[in-house]
Amino acid sequence: MPIYEYRCKDCGAISEFIVFGSDDELYCKSCKSLNLEKLMSVHNTRVSGNSFDVSAPGGCCGSPSSCGSPGSCCSG
Repeated sequence: MPIYEYRCKDCGAISEFIVFGSDDELYCKSCKSLNLEKLMSVHNTRVSGNSFDVSAPGGCCGSPSSCGSPGSCCSG
């Protein structure tokens, strides 16, 4: 299940929600407002084996030297 972060537009509190479906009614955990905006979150993944650890700092995609490479998530 994806976990999403939302900021309350009324009180500014940030809340995390596990979203099961688009019909879920989300509300601020601090003030109970329904006036929320979805935030962009950083994806955190670990790769096992001989691969690099993409959750480690460095590079714009989590992998060192990934910026500007063909097919990377960043533009040169």
